[in-house]
Amino acid sequence: MKILVGSPVSLEEFETIDLFVSWLDVIPDNARFSIVGTSKFFIIGKNGREWKKGYEFGIVDAGIKIFVVGGDLALYPEVFYIAKENDAKLVVGFCEIHNFIDFNFVKAKFWAHTQETSLASIVLLNFLGKVHNNIYFPLEKTKNQTGVVAEGVAPVFLELKKSFFSSEETKDV
Repeated sequence: MKILVGSPVSLEEFETIDLFVSWLDVIPDNARFSIVGTSKFFIIGKNGREWKKGYEFGIVDAGIKIFVVGGDLALYPEVFYIAKENDAKLVVGFCEIHNFIDFNFVKAKFWAHTQETSLASIVLLNFLGKVHNNIYFPLEKTKNQTGVVAEGVAPVFLELKKSFFSSEETKDV
């Protein structure tokens, strides 16, 4: 599974990707599925076209079930348990952050709940006008055993094995 988190400009170098996640960008033509949004709403794209809209949370099946959540709801640990109960393998969150304490708090919450539930997570934090792309996987699924795949403003490209989202313990990232 090919995943790009961040700017769609990076998409030009790929023929197609499976999942594109970004803070309120255009839905790209060469992504099978896209999730673009803000802390207030999100849009799911399928094959370059708008497919569904959501305002607080929703589940989309993009080959794997993805639980998408925005705003204050993204701060609650229950989000991860609801996602897990619905067989989601990935949680995507969109949050608007206004101070450094909350910025670190939200990152820590997503990391901790990722470890606790063994779900992968992508959280996009709009902090002082810059969108930070944070990607967390369960500890055993990362080579360095930290659970942190990426934290920063640069786009992130991941190519995962098909078995990555299964219960097998593989070190893919």
